[in-house]
Amino acid sequence: MLPEKVAHQLKNGQKVEAEKFDQVTILFSDIVTFTNIAAACSPLDVVKMLNDMYHRFDMKTTVHGVYKVETIGDAYMVVSGVPEKTEVHAQPVANFALDMVEEAACVLSPATGKPLQIRVGIHSGPVVAGVVGLKMPRYCLFGDTVNTASRMESHGIPGRIHLSPSTYSALQGQGYLCKSRGENVIKGKGVMHTYFLVGNSSHRISEPDDEFSALSFLDDQIQHEDIPVSPSKERREGDGTDFTTQISSASTHTSPERAEITEQHPLSFHASLSGTVSLKDIPIDSEPKLDACIDSETSQDGNTKESDKYNRKKSKCCFNESETASYDLENPSPSSRTCRIL
Repeated sequence: MLPEKVAHQLKNGQKVEAEKFDQVTILFSDIVTFTNIAAACSPLDVVKMLNDMYHRFDMKTTVHGVYKVETIGDAYMVVSGVPEKTEVHAQPVANFALDMVEEAACVLSPATGKPLQIRVGIHSGPVVAGVVGLKMPRYCLFGDTVNTASRMESHGIPGRIHLSPSTYSALQGQGYLCKSRGENVIKGKGVMHTYFLVGNSSHRISEPDDEFSALSFLDDQIQHEDIPVSPSKERREGDGTDFTTQISSASTHTSPERAEITEQHPLSFHASLSGTVSLKDIPIDSEPKLDACIDSETSQDGNTKESDKYNRKKSKCCFNESETASYDLENPSPSSRTCRIL
């Protein structure tokens, strides 16, 4: 995926220089209990679920004018303020986040038949953006802002939009409904006072029934009692009918595998890696479309942990001990071949 302007430059043989952006807003999201869903369902069902959800998200990127950077397994990343600089970058991402929580709830888990829940994290700050790679060039973002946005997601709560202090400050006085989460220890960042985004001046999302639902809104100038709460919509399987349903809070239980994945959450997008899994044979010269630009991180004991393990554990498939294949999560093929998720 490349911005249109960058794609034209490359097509015309022009060199694309890395560019610094002083203020942008980055969003990460992922599916709650995705590892359990993948383990309980066939790969084809997982692909269909992801394709349905990503299609809905992609439509909303156009509505709100945010740029989709990429997807990594069940993780989805967007940015505003890149590649076109703008002073109004937090609002489009906030509006997109509110919509994506509701859109995710319209997609049913193939494992349980219940609406999906996602975690969303948002952070604002400076980045450097540029094209990385020759064979498959990628438009990547570099800097600690990417790391912090990723941490906001991984330390978030199911069904909620987790804001960093800088994003909350950018949204203050703009008609957004927020709640204070208080001080939290964020891995690699120390203690941060973070917030939850609940709605804007036109609507509120349906909050999960958790310990934060009783908290008061921070902006007393907004008459939040008059703002309608958007009902969560669950699509009936087969007939395409929408009906209103109340979504209870997902269990916060984390399996050991999911906990390990959380620890390996990508810190920043730095180098091009190929993604995985196709349910059909692919030509030797073809390229997997699902890739990431991620770096490694150093643990407190000094050992380097490769963050690409996050990608491999989520999406690698094996047909036997010596055979692997790849697929495009956003453009799955209706192959009947079966594989197991590792």
